Formats: sequence, structure tokens, C-alpha cells
Amino acid sequence: MSTSETTTQPTILIDVDGTLSASLPGIQAGLRDALTSTGHPIPDEAFMSTIAGPPLLETLERIGLDDEQQLETLAAYRAHQEAGGWSVTHMYDGWPGLLKKWRNDGIRLATATSKGHRYTRKTLELFGILDLFEVIGSASDDGARRAKDDVIEYTLGELGLPAERLQGYEPGETSGSGSADALHNVIMIGDRSHDIAGAHVFGIRCVAAAWGYGTAEEWDQADAVALSPDELDSVVQQLLLAP
Repeated sequence: MSTSETTTQPTILIDVDGTLSASLPGIQAGLRDALTSTGHPIPDEAFMSTIAGPPLLETLERIGLDDEQQLETLAAYRAHQEAGGWSVTHMYDGWPGLLKKWRNDGIRLATATSKGHRYTRKTLELFGILDLFEVIGSASDDGARRAKDDVIEYTLGELGLPAERLQGYEPGETSGSGSADALHNVIMIGDRSHDIAGAHVFGIRCVAAAWGYGTAEEWDQADAVALSPDELDSVVQQLLLAP
């Protein structure tokens, strides 16, 4: 299928942690275990409430660990995940039916997550929804692709869609959605500023998932906000129909 043909078909990119998956407790448990095993103090609960979404190395940098400490703690976190920590999660209500409806409506579906590829697939398999996605867009397991803008660029490429960067990637800062005519029918859904900023790099409009782990200030940067998966379909359809 040519790029000109694929751009006419509505496409939805979907974040995983905090959007599809209620994964914060498992991520917190893994980080606590990793920091304890490497001899580093555990941040307070206010900080720990913010760790779902961004790449883990970014979180470890925010904690104040140097490069060597980050890699050591990342290895310990991965060991915790490998031992079963990845499965401490559940899917938010409403998703299977919504994904099936969108597929039946002719909408292409892909994930766009900073979660590693292996555990993204395992999580979607756990939920029974892996086969509903045409592309599994994720961070690479070797760590070469972590930031959300890089993940979205990869996902667009796998979908055969253009990925022209219209602006810089600045999570947490107010940014306009830009305008990429070729991607007018592409929508991103995510709960954190990283999702919104990553989408806006390419002129993609983003719906904030307000049931996730972001804040009202983060969601204010989005093009629309859905308060629950139940109202998400109408919000997405309004954006897809907008001129």
C-alpha cells in the first residue's frame, strides 16, 4: 500500500502504561526493589506517583543517579520485571470492545509506548488484545529507542506513514499541535505530557486519557480530553471529523 493511500485511512496510536494498562503499582514495586538492591534511597510518594510513562532512565536521572548508577538500577529493575513484576497490572475497563469497534470501523490501530517491546507484547497478550493492533510501536529492548517522539516516528514508519518533524520534543511545556496534512486522520491517545508532546512533534493531534497518571496541567496541552474510556470514542470521532 502506498503512503498516499494509507494517509486517507483513520489511524489511532495508543499509549500503554496509564492508558490501556493500570500499571503504576507494578512499576513502583519494581523501582523500589531496584533502588533497594542497589543501595539507593527511595523517593517520596509524590515522586513515585509520576513514574509511569517516561522512560525509566529519565526517571533515574531525575532521582539524581549518575550514568553508572542508572544502568545498574535499570538492570535490577529488569530482573524484577523478568521475575514476574511486569504482570502486576490490569486493563482499564472498556478497552476490548472499543478496540474491536474501531477495527470494525476500518480504523488502523497501533501502540506507541515507551515500554520495551517484549513487555509491551506480553502485556497485550495478557489482556487478550494483541491481535487487534496492526503495529506494536514501542521502545526497543536494546535501549536505542526510548523517547516518545522516537517511538512515534518508528510507529509511523512501520505503518507506512510519513514522519516529518514539525517542532522539537519538549514534554511538560505547552506546545501547539502543529499541522501535518498527511497525518490529519491520525490521532494519539495517551495520559502523560510525553505522549502529547511526542504527537505534536509530527503535527498529530492527541487525546489526553484523564483516567491515567498525568495531571490536569499535562492534559491542558492536549487537543482534547476524555474523562473515561466510555467517552473516548465520541471524542476521537469528533477529532477525526474536524476540518
